[in-house]
Amino acid sequence: MTEDFNLRSSEYWRRMGWGLLVGLLSAIGAFIFIGLMNLGKSVVWPELTDWRPFSGPWQIVAIMTGAGLLVGLIHQFTAAAELDVFAAVDEGDMDPKPVPASLLASLVSLIGGFSLGPEVPTGMLAAGLGAWISKLRTMDAASTRTNVISGVSAAYAGLFSSPFAILLLLLESTHFQSIAYYGMLLIAGFSATVGFGLFCWMGGETVSPLLGLLSPPTYDLKLWPLGAGVLLGIVAVPVGLLLVIITKILGRLVAPLKGQPILRGLLGGFLLGLLAYALPITLGLGTNEMVIVSQQATEIGVGLLLVFALAKLVA
Repeated sequence: MTEDFNLRSSEYWRRMGWGLLVGLLSAIGAFIFIGLMNLGKSVVWPELTDWRPFSGPWQIVAIMTGAGLLVGLIHQFTAAAELDVFAAVDEGDMDPKPVPASLLASLVSLIGGFSLGPEVPTGMLAAGLGAWISKLRTMDAASTRTNVISGVSAAYAGLFSSPFAILLLLLESTHFQSIAYYGMLLIAGFSATVGFGLFCWMGGETVSPLLGLLSPPTYDLKLWPLGAGVLLGIVAVPVGLLLVIITKILGRLVAPLKGQPILRGLLGGFLLGLLAYALPITLGLGTNEMVIVSQQATEIGVGLLLVFALAKLVA
């Protein structure tokens, strides 16, 4: 075994200790972020359970416009930036300076009802924390990479309630097939277990605050749902491509406003507010709305379901 994955090496156990510490702190930070997000949403938004078009309160437009303005102001006067968590995992590093302001912008966006999820900001928090601690302790590149990946692993294992999925993600990321990488992967695996355990302990029965779908009703599994699952998976491919196309089109439309974050945030919040007012089902992350759609699918009808799906992609 190399020195990078030598269980008899004190250096490897030192890296293990720092990785577990960063993982624990990242999981705690992710849990706190989720708690703040849920608290803010419960204060700002009423319980919107009516799926009918134009059934939402008019305040939706004002709230989302205000949230967009706040996001624009944060980007204008702070170091907030669009940080790529997966690039940080591949590179084993992230600039920690823009992370706090970026987290604030993300929190305002999520509380404001934008169609986003907490996976990116919690990943930014974990990667930035790992990089910051590594720079504070003047660690080498290998230790920094271990800390960044361990932090993201712990945060995502708790967020998605699946430490094994995180390990698969790491195996699919850019890396060299070496014993050293699997030594780092072992540390990340332990960190993911710490994050998963912390979320289970602190979250109680609500294990997955992101998905909210891990407690399905009791049902008898038959053969035909397996075929239906394959068919739906095939149908999902063009839907995913449609999202990419819509993203590129909208990206080109707002490109002239790239240097004007306040105007872009204000306009984006206003337009999203109008969309949410017309179709309240498009508001927010979508997990609660998915339950409404699944329970009342017959009443909604196929045509309106397709409209909801397209509007959600645009949002």
